[in-house]
Amino acid sequence: MAVNTTADWNDPISCPFCGDELTSPGAGFIDHIDSSADCEDGFQQWRANIAGDLAGEWSG
Repeated sequence: MAVNTTADWNDPISCPFCGDELTSPGAGFIDHIDSSADCEDGFQQWRANIAGDLAGEWSG
């Protein structure tokens, strides 16, 4: 699995962490990170990195 290390997610139907095609940009991404430990780790790291930029936690 190739890891995408860029900060830009410019293709909403591809996983920003591995580049795999998603079934959909929303639910398909969640299904993908649920089935890919590496991508879930990447998402959790990304989320932790931006948490201070958001006023409070988001609901998603």
